[in-house]
Amino acid sequence: MAISPRNTSAAMPSRPPKGPAVFGYAVPKADIRSLATMELPEDAMITVISKRPVAGLKAQRLERIQLLGGKIAMLLADDDPAPVVVEEKAAVGRQAFEPDARARAILRGIENAEADLAEAGGAFELGEVQQLMGKVSRQRVERRVQEGSLLAVPGPSNRRRYPTLQFNADGSLVDGLCEVQRALAFSSPWSVLNFLVNPDDRLNGERPIDVLRRGNVDLVVESARRVGIQGA
Repeated sequence: MAISPRNTSAAMPSRPPKGPAVFGYAVPKADIRSLATMELPEDAMITVISKRPVAGLKAQRLERIQLLGGKIAMLLADDDPAPVVVEEKAAVGRQAFEPDARARAILRGIENAEADLAEAGGAFELGEVQQLMGKVSRQRVERRVQEGSLLAVPGPSNRRRYPTLQFNADGSLVDGLCEVQRALAFSSPWSVLNFLVNPDDRLNGERPIDVLRRGNVDLVVESARRVGIQGA
């Protein structure tokens, strides 16, 4: 990148260089051999800028000044300073991009939801649920979701999906889902799914959904009620 004499004086009105303009170029270390094949001026000098001392080279102190447009000029700190390297304004530090505790909690929540859905055996789409329930209407499926006897979670493109674990082998819905959801009183369907698929100490280490399938609705509802109280 180069700074012409006109641009140099306009960019640094508070400290104009006393000498002629100097053109600065950034060359990656991997490409440094290419300099040997270039036709450089006889008075050309190569400046090495490093965060650590370089053995065998004499160090010169550089000063940084702000240019117009958000750029930085590096000046040789001698009696006749001139810009030798121009670089873009320093990038935002990596630490600023680190997600905080809240962001990490959101990420863990997504990871947990994915794991729970996999444990549940995936999910059906609306058309598949309509077929399982006897080719019922979309409105009928929606009513079952609203009353709590059918669990729906947000799917791709924000379209609802219906975890497969809530269906029996004959396609009917597992009894007790409505009572369990009322006892949990969770606003997030992912939290309901998390309760259903994970072993529960109050149920002798069994998954609530498996206990529901055996018809022990009251046991699961009582466990759900305790979980709901703890989460309130």
